[in-house]
Amino acid sequence: MNPVLGLDHCIIAVEDLEGSRQDYEKLGFTCAPLGNHQNRATANHCLMFPETYLELLGVNEPANLDGGLRDKLAARAEGLHRLALGTPDADAVKAQVEALGVRTDGPNDLARPSKEPEGMVKFRNLFLEADDLGGMPVFMCGHKTPELMRNDRLLTHKNGANRFAGVTGIAADPMATALELSKLFGKESITETGYGVEIDSGRGFIRLATDASIGDAHAGLATHPAAERPIWHVLIIGVDDLDATAAYLASAGVKAERIGDVVRVKPADARGLNLEFIA
Repeated sequence: MNPVLGLDHCIIAVEDLEGSRQDYEKLGFTCAPLGNHQNRATANHCLMFPETYLELLGVNEPANLDGGLRDKLAARAEGLHRLALGTPDADAVKAQVEALGVRTDGPNDLARPSKEPEGMVKFRNLFLEADDLGGMPVFMCGHKTPELMRNDRLLTHKNGANRFAGVTGIAADPMATALELSKLFGKESITETGYGVEIDSGRGFIRLATDASIGDAHAGLATHPAAERPIWHVLIIGVDDLDATAAYLASAGVKAERIGDVVRVKPADARGLNLEFIA
């Protein structure tokens, strides 16, 4: 069994769940109703695609444990927090991942009620030791009730978004970090680029650049203001028609920038996130 199915979703840490929902709906995303994690401080709004999704994650019940979310927000503000990879069975692949030289925590159960579709959404997640993966925060998500996460309305986005295409991180040594991540994907997944490296996850890509080369990977983009390195820095969303996406954003009053084959939204319009659309 392949322990990794590729990109599953990414966690976007936010200070204000309702405000983030409004901001992302202005960007043309359809947000699922609030999902409150059972016995946790956290809740989310998910932005669903056929195989992948985005998760706006914030604190909703502060008396409960939050898994370090508040500390992360205090250290680096809103934005990309963690990358989730898909797995067919978190229990079955635990030994496989550990045999690859990656320490694990779990699997751990997580659940939240869903209003649309109605039911209890359940996950079994395997957390991976970041120090064994070049310092990148990654976990493996095993979906127990995938049928409760999607319907036609949730999969329809006014901006034309249809997939979580990829993510870019900043690392001091992109190749060294990629080699550590390749424990999960295989060394054949790595391609050297002018800015650093790109990893084919099997479903979406992972790019790694340095502070000096991030502007080559994403034209004109500045480095992440936090001192933490390595760090996830850019989220890339796929669409079918980039012109239609740009037109929708303009009609919604979003000052997006067209740069070659990319439409970029300013972090101020995306809760501190560097967000790009590609065809």
